[in-house]
Amino acid sequence: MKRFFYLFLCGSALFALTRFGYLYFLRLAFNISGRVGITECLAETAARPNAMLFVTARNKAGVPVAVKKIINPVFPLNFRITSENLIMPGLLTKSLFLEAFLNNHGELGVFRQGDIKGEIKRPVLFREKEIGLILDTAAK
Repeated sequence: MKRFFYLFLCGSALFALTRFGYLYFLRLAFNISGRVGITECLAETAARPNAMLFVTARNKAGVPVAVKKIINPVFPLNFRITSENLIMPGLLTKSLFLEAFLNNHGELGVFRQGDIKGEIKRPVLFREKEIGLILDTAAK
């Protein structure tokens, strides 16, 4: 009977460690870095005063889990998103989708005339470095 109890206790501890330790490890090791560029035809539009660049990491379901905000960016711009930038750490996954938004109104998720965005179509890993992100789409 003791043997069964200890086996059950070890199994429960292992289950809890994998269940909760995995998310803790992802949060602790989360570090995405790269460079944001802009196409030449949109560079003049991006050089407005009080421009804000938001680099957003979304999980597979499309939920934003991390946001990096940069005021008055100068392109090309190096960025780094770490666990300090997590807004929904419980929804963090090992593969993410990156997007960048440049605007003057400061609202994330609202794509108005004059705003510029860019995205990476492929998923990136939660520890990936040297990512190239290009702002190439203007709102009409």
